[in-house]
Amino acid sequence: MSGPTVMPGGEDGLGQVRPYVLVQGRSEPSRQLDRTVLVTASAGAPQKQPQPHYLQILDTCRDSACSLSQIAGTIGQPLQVAKIMVCDLMDDGYLVTPMPPGLHDPSGAGTDRRIMEDVLNGLRHLP
Repeated sequence: MSGPTVMPGGEDGLGQVRPYVLVQGRSEPSRQLDRTVLVTASAGAPQKQPQPHYLQILDTCRDSACSLSQIAGTIGQPLQVAKIMVCDLMDDGYLVTPMPPGLHDPSGAGTDRRIMEDVLNGLRHLP
């Protein structure tokens, strides 16, 4: 893209801003995330207010889990920029990746013992 990108919701006062400015010139995220990873707003989000251009991501993820691709489309930014912004929000405790259904152990251990046993059995059968 040769022209500046306009952040949706121009009421935040940013006007036309190039994507690399939103992520302070960074080109690599702090985590390796797939574009299909689901993220949701953290229940215990920090008290400090995030920067204005991060608010739309938080609003998008507040009610349900959203994929990284969905977030990029919603905020109108390239996938890599959205990935860096999502990683920033995860690093600051605003977003989390929810535990997939079936992997949560009601005992609080965090994993399903049956799945772990299946993985262990599979590893034992490797040559």
